[in-house]
Amino acid sequence: MRKNTIFFLFTIFLFVAKTTFAQTGGKGVFRFLNLPNASKTAALGNAFPVSNQPDFTQAFQNPSLINDDAAGVLALNYSNYISDINFGSIQYGLKLKNTTVISTGLMFVNYGDFEEIDASGNATGNTFSAGDYLLNIGYAKNWKQKIYYGANAKIIYGAYDIYRSFALATDLAITYKDSASNMATGIIFKNIGYQIKPFDQKRESLPFEIALSFSQKLKYAPFRYHISYTNLQNFNLSYQDPNNEDEELDLLTGEPIKDKVGFASRFSRHFIFGAELLLSPSFNIQAGYNLQKNKELNLSGTGGLAGFSFGFMLKLKKLSIGYANARLNAAGSNNYFSVQLQPSFLKLKINKI
Repeated sequence: MRKNTIFFLFTIFLFVAKTTFAQTGGKGVFRFLNLPNASKTAALGNAFPVSNQPDFTQAFQNPSLINDDAAGVLALNYSNYISDINFGSIQYGLKLKNTTVISTGLMFVNYGDFEEIDASGNATGNTFSAGDYLLNIGYAKNWKQKIYYGANAKIIYGAYDIYRSFALATDLAITYKDSASNMATGIIFKNIGYQIKPFDQKRESLPFEIALSFSQKLKYAPFRYHISYTNLQNFNLSYQDPNNEDEELDLLTGEPIKDKVGFASRFSRHFIFGAELLLSPSFNIQAGYNLQKNKELNLSGTGGLAGFSFGFMLKLKKLSIGYANARLNAAGSNNYFSVQLQPSFLKLKINKI
């Protein structure tokens, strides 16, 4: 194995050793880093993506998927999120002098304008805005066209009225591909980093996560399935009263739930299942089911399809169009839109720079 591969693996364990493993949902800062950056990611349940034939936008979440085909590709993604929150991303495959391609991307979340209220609850007549921003640069290498490894360098910035925060982070990922069996599997250490400047006095943890994924295209059917196991660093993802770690609360009423969360329920919350129906080289349909989102967002007695998502991608010669819908609960869902422009659409010639 090459020296740079050994160095990469050593770096993973060095960073992980310095990271807190006991994070749970709702704790920490810059949770927007867990939002899906593109329609395909959202359609497949927002899982850690691995694939033998990856889409360029998936490299935003898994840097080891960056390849030469990304050179000159421009991806634009947008979603009108909850309560008029807008977020999106722009991603570009930049080719360097040594023919290496890096993924450069910018993600933003605009939370809108808020009415300012004083300590007595009276409106002051002023408004303020809030937003989060991410600059992401990804780089990848491979070993014998089987093992692909990559890293994202992240610069994170948040601005909420007069409060500002700044953080640095990295993602470290490894993907193994087997073209003979049309399968891929991988692991990621996500959001390893440090909040350099806190919003107030106290620094907070970033949403660190370890995830495993597996995908395979069936040999005699136009079907690819995806299985992800998320949050390896924390087995219990159920919502707990901070004063009683064994007691789960009803998210609607705030009252304790008498039945404790069992092993099977805790284990299942880590899984995300996805599928692609490959109807043709230019059109496919995607669907996903995120068990943790289903447990978090389903309201008791209301039904709904929280955690379910679906979408499609249409690939033309010069551009690709993607759409996804991710169900929240009985109250509604989110829509995601993606467009990928090929160099020929932009009339670009990919030269070394």
